[in-house]
Amino acid sequence: MAQCPTCSSEVKAYDRRCRTCGAGVIRRAGHILAESPTNIELILARLCHLLALPGMLILGVFVDVGFDMYGYLVYLPLNLIIPFSFWLLLLKFRFVRNHGIQAINFQVLWTLAFYAVWFVPYEIINVFWWPLYIVVLLGGMATVFVASNDAGNAGEGRYPVRIPIG
Repeated sequence: MAQCPTCSSEVKAYDRRCRTCGAGVIRRAGHILAESPTNIELILARLCHLLALPGMLILGVFVDVGFDMYGYLVYLPLNLIIPFSFWLLLLKFRFVRNHGIQAINFQVLWTLAFYAVWFVPYEIINVFWWPLYIVVLLGGMATVFVASNDAGNAGEGRYPVRIPIG
């Protein structure tokens, strides 16, 4: 991040104008390239989002079948554990660290929504249970794919449903 020469607010590397005061910012190509993420960082940021998908599949799809074989271990939220451990390994990359925070934030909210739908008795919302279950499962997976695409294109990776962090 750089500073605006007029108001001293932070200006992103690719912005031409300050978002606070509207002053024009002139950049050299070397300065822009120095702040942009490398290809490795783009791949790792994308992985921060995509590593939650196996846990989402296990939690969402195989929970009926796996409960008979493994018991309550099936309810272990691997969609939180896998991205969190990956994020802890890559704290030195600022771009990857920001994407990891966003991915974990969304996975916490998705897991709470999934458990809320799963543990509501079927008799209470019998007509809406399966459609709601499928919307939560597939909507969460689609949102992860959209965020991983955003991460691959050097975006901020912010999910539409999140608790605002930083």
